[in-house]
Amino acid sequence: MDTAVHDRPTTRTNLPVVICIADEPRERARLAGRFDGAGVMVLARDLERAQNFLGNLQPTPVAAAPSPPERRERNGRVVRIDGLRLNIALHEATWHDQPLQLTPHELKVLGCLASSPGRLWTYQQLHDDAWDDAYFTGPAAVQSVVKRLRAKLRQAGLSLNIEAARGVGFRLTVGTDLHLVPPVRTPR
Repeated sequence: MDTAVHDRPTTRTNLPVVICIADEPRERARLAGRFDGAGVMVLARDLERAQNFLGNLQPTPVAAAPSPPERRERNGRVVRIDGLRLNIALHEATWHDQPLQLTPHELKVLGCLASSPGRLWTYQQLHDDAWDDAYFTGPAAVQSVVKRLRAKLRQAGLSLNIEAARGVGFRLTVGTDLHLVPPVRTPR
């Protein structure tokens, strides 16, 4: 079995290409099972077949997609909502001038959500922004960050809620501070 890794960017992304050559189908299946999905894997029976496959690929010209407006805006400025202030570039987060201890992923996810309150962000969009366009393997990483983020926001007393849209993603809503008040007693 021969394995070659090429870090040559593809036309669409900067994912690595892993080429595995193994003459036994069981070995190819084993390799495919061990692949972590962080790139593109090409499995071939021999070098000639791999070269033929790669030689037949025709790059599709892709125009550079403009970054979403909210991402462009956030990169150069501070996001403010209610008493929350986020400066992604300087890794600063405060709630009414009190510092919030957030991880880089928590800060970036909150920055996305806070840049457009009420907007539904998909797992993929949040992952692309917080993980700097790393390969998306599913919603678990985003869900984990949001779970920790909710706990930190609750602990700090923020009136912001991160709502889930099952199977799709999350949105930030600005809640009102609700307090329990004793019932009003009317004279008899």
